[in-house]
Amino acid sequence: MEASAAAARQEEPIANASWDEAFVRVESYLRSYGLESRVLLNQATASIIDEARSRAAESGCENPVGIAMETTHARIGEWLAKSGQPVDWSSERTRAQGRLALVIADFPGRWSESFLDSGPFPEALSEAIASCQILPAPGMRLSNMAPEPLEFGLLEPGDPRLRSRRIWIPMRAMVPWLLIFGFFGVAWASSH
Repeated sequence: MEASAAAARQEEPIANASWDEAFVRVESYLRSYGLESRVLLNQATASIIDEARSRAAESGCENPVGIAMETTHARIGEWLAKSGQPVDWSSERTRAQGRLALVIADFPGRWSESFLDSGPFPEALSEAIASCQILPAPGMRLSNMAPEPLEFGLLEPGDPRLRSRRIWIPMRAMVPWLLIFGFFGVAWASSH
């Protein structure tokens, strides 16, 4: 009897640590939607973790982070389904488009109070989401063009042009300075 109670006490901190990790992950995920209010963020995360714990107890799942994220996706999908838009929240592409539509509609600035709310979906937010169109980018095509070698303007050590460059490079650097000193010399001679 005492051994089973001691084993249960040893497993309890591990479970709490894994549920703490799940809480942090869900909170970070919800923050990616632009939800910055600590009170709203904490309430939504705690509600999701409570639901995930009850789902884990029913199914016997031992992965708190996984079940918490599944619960988060399901909750957000249910919330977005209230907008009247056809939403298949199981697809990663659809989730990304939903997040982008919320950002385009200025969700964090105007409707953060209604995020995951059980009340009716704001009509203005529903219209803003419906008006956002996410069009695919042009398709990538492979080219069969041969790459050209890179040229850096450096001469090889045996190149005959190297001798003439040894003379002209310092001359090109000195000519502007000679012109500047000559201009100051003429200005000084004309003022004295």
